[in-house]
Amino acid sequence: MWNPVTRNTLKTLVLTLGLYSGAHVIAMLAHPMPVGASTESAALKHPEDSRRAQIKELNEQIRRLREQYEAQAAPLQAQLKALREKLDAEVKSLEAQREALVQDGESPGLKALNEEEASQLAALENQERAEIEKVRQRYSEERKRIQQAFQQRRHSLEIGKK
Repeated sequence: MWNPVTRNTLKTLVLTLGLYSGAHVIAMLAHPMPVGASTESAALKHPEDSRRAQIKELNEQIRRLREQYEAQAAPLQAQLKALREKLDAEVKSLEAQREALVQDGESPGLKALNEEEASQLAALENQERAEIEKVRQRYSEERKRIQQAFQQRRHSLEIGKK
């Protein structure tokens, strides 16, 4: 014969298992696992793998967007280039005509003064270019030095992890 306490305990156990199974089925329907995936492999997966997968996906999205941009911008850039070349040729021709007319109306003293100014400005421009190139070179070397220092520090961290 059955003990009444045992019956209540059995009822509670069956009810609990039923609720648990129902909740599990609902959870499985709400978040189905892909074919071939197991709960063991999900538990054993390293969070680093998930992060790497996200990074890979983001890189792929960035690459696709850049390709889309280039595909859409290339025809527009070609049109702009053709228009610029066409109009620049016309503008240069007109500027040359204007310059010739201006010079014809100038006195010899004014012409000499303008030529002297142009030569001094050209010399200054050459000096400026040389100095700018020196500054760029200096910053380029400094940038390389900083990058090398941080690369060495990263390498040290990598070795420390292993």
